[in-house]
Amino acid sequence: MIKVNLVMKAFVATAVVTTCAAGCTAGPESSSTTANVPMTGGGEPISFLAMDDHKVYGELYSDHKPDTKKCVLMFHQARSNAGEYETIAPKVKALGFDCIAIDQRSGGEMWGRHNQTADKSGSGDYVAAYNDTVGAMKYAQGRSYTTIVIWGSSYSAALALRLASENKDVSAVLVFSPGEYMDDQATVGRWAAGVNQPVFFACTPDEWSDGREKLFGQIVSTHKVSLSLAGGVHGSSTLIPEKSKVADQYMAKAIEFLKGIK
Repeated sequence: MIKVNLVMKAFVATAVVTTCAAGCTAGPESSSTTANVPMTGGGEPISFLAMDDHKVYGELYSDHKPDTKKCVLMFHQARSNAGEYETIAPKVKALGFDCIAIDQRSGGEMWGRHNQTADKSGSGDYVAAYNDTVGAMKYAQGRSYTTIVIWGSSYSAALALRLASENKDVSAVLVFSPGEYMDDQATVGRWAAGVNQPVFFACTPDEWSDGREKLFGQIVSTHKVSLSLAGGVHGSSTLIPEKSKVADQYMAKAIEFLKGIK
């Protein structure tokens, strides 16, 4: 198992406000206004095979330094694509991480972009998209990273908890608006109960009071951080200033967490 040094204490920072700011979405299938933020593509195109040999497309953000041993795998929300991370990945890369943002087969045309995996290889549901996250993990391992962090948004945040629970080579996890999005409404909680790695858990105040507090409590890791701020929005979109009033605050806490991962 890869060793991780977390140079921070676990804390919980949750807002007392329970009403959601305008633009917040409650779940992965809720309507979203994020599609009107155009993203043109900022990473190097890559592709690899999913666990079931489905071809997956994505983007690599890297300085191609031979001594870079850390990476973050970035998974998007429903109806989305790798463009969700176009403004986020460069900030994470500046910390010394390569970033790999993928198009899962369950996605669509947000950010003014197409989801290449769905378009070229065929679409699938959330459960099928888990194969894409496993493929991304194997792709990262093949590049000889010694620290592999996974980052999920909405339904893929739930899948990130599964990936961490089933793969001890995952060094740490960042999840934005995870929830019980599977048919069995206890599934994600069971995955959370198997996560021992450091976890950064973010959501909106209304999401926190509508099941996420319970889900956070089911994560067994002793190094876990919860953040819920009024003015945020659903998923990783809460880190995009055009969509979230508190994007900079969420980003600052995510950066603080990542700085503790060695």
